[in-house]
Amino acid sequence: MVNLESDSAASIGRYHRQMLLPDFGPERQEQLEDATVLVVGCGALGCGVADLLARAGVGTIRLVDRDIVEQTNLQRQVLYCQADADASRPKALAAAERLRAVNPTIDIEPVIDDFRASNAEDIAAGMSLLIDGLDNFDGRYLLNDLAVKYGLPYIYAGAVGTGGLVMPILPRSIQQGRSITWTSSQATPCLRCIFPEPAPAGSTPTCDTSGVLGPTIAAVTAQQAAIALSLLIGRIDGIDRSMHSIDPWTGEDRRMQTGTPHNRCTCCHDRVFEWLDGDRERRTETLCGRDTVQILPGPPSCIDLESMATRLTEHGTVHCDEYALRVDLNHDAGRITVFPDGRALIGVGDPIQARTLYDRFIGS
Repeated sequence: MVNLESDSAASIGRYHRQMLLPDFGPERQEQLEDATVLVVGCGALGCGVADLLARAGVGTIRLVDRDIVEQTNLQRQVLYCQADADASRPKALAAAERLRAVNPTIDIEPVIDDFRASNAEDIAAGMSLLIDGLDNFDGRYLLNDLAVKYGLPYIYAGAVGTGGLVMPILPRSIQQGRSITWTSSQATPCLRCIFPEPAPAGSTPTCDTSGVLGPTIAAVTAQQAAIALSLLIGRIDGIDRSMHSIDPWTGEDRRMQTGTPHNRCTCCHDRVFEWLDGDRERRTETLCGRDTVQILPGPPSCIDLESMATRLTEHGTVHCDEYALRVDLNHDAGRITVFPDGRALIGVGDPIQARTLYDRFIGS
């Protein structure tokens, strides 16, 4: 099929207002068109930043998410609509379709999978920038390991309640062959320089306990996208390297200087990649925002979803397509969503109960 907007005149028309800015112009716009960006997590943060980058003309955006769209997402996850929630569509797929409708001139690559040590390097292959759309620290430390090991820039972010944090990470590491480069004096601390260990479970607020304000997501993702665009066009000196704390509800806006990379850092100094090596990976994980536990099988398997749907019909209301099987169990016992690789989302808050339901309806 001929892409009617592929010629330079159409591109100028689409990005004209952006190209009028002093730091852009045709050459910088071409740099964006050649860029490859990985967005891990298509929740509130991932949706917001991916939308801005797609509209700006970033040439390839790879979206990774393990989850499905639910009605509670619609308050802040801007790429989804009620129909996506009603159909329990995979987030990466629904987000990709929306972004293709917004900008058909770029490549959107959805990956419906859990981002974990066993697949992280394959998923990040060919990407020039890593963007945090996650809601858990394990995934962020895994992204940090990737960034340090391969010399890739990583834009960390988090949001809960009415406040959020954003911080660019330009690790001290070999960058040969990378499309985005910086000097040793421009390097920043990595995530483990700032937070050597993740916070203990239950010690930090989540969207379950504290909620989340939609405008906070918009403010955080705008900052993420601005940093990303600066990196992609080579505007390294113009980037604010501090940790930026944003609270649009109270009007507070603070910048905390993070200094230089730490010489005692396990990751960027000693080059020990505990999350990427799988040493710190969890097999059961409670998801942010609702009572749901994810269960990962040992080695990924290949499940015949249609056969499983037949088996589960008597146990509840079943919906099955090529992407997932969903069953709402009888007597309001919960929802189970199973993916082709054997991964499952169990609609209960207790990991032990989740494993029991998994064994009962899916099998060990």
